[in-house]
Amino acid sequence: MSKICKSCGQSVDDNTAYCPNCGSSVQEGLPSTNAGSVGNNPYQQDAQFGSTVAAGTAWGLGDDKKLVNKIAYGLLAILLGGFGVHKFYTGKTMWGIIYILLCWTGIPAILALVEGIIGFTTKDDGHGNIYA
Repeated sequence: MSKICKSCGQSVDDNTAYCPNCGSSVQEGLPSTNAGSVGNNPYQQDAQFGSTVAAGTAWGLGDDKKLVNKIAYGLLAILLGGFGVHKFYTGKTMWGIIYILLCWTGIPAILALVEGIIGFTTKDDGHGNIYA
């Protein structure tokens, strides 16, 4: 048997006090672990446990995210991104091939520069990793 979290709609086991997805209390009378946070930002510091909840996302499109090193991703994107090297690094082979095929236009280099900047400015998981 399971409960449904009122905050995020995630299915939660009956014997669980807090939703593993958003940290909200699923039992009556218990405070939420995300109380005092602005919105439900999963990348903020968890006030109760003092650890980072999750790594940020370097690019907002798609669900095929891979945990990669922030510095390596950013450097590859800025220095060699025009050839799609950062896409191969994240396991997105098809995008890497597209970048190679279009490298002569300069468009992949511009996109990669933006992706590198986004990668460098994305909040990491405390170990220097981000989802890209």
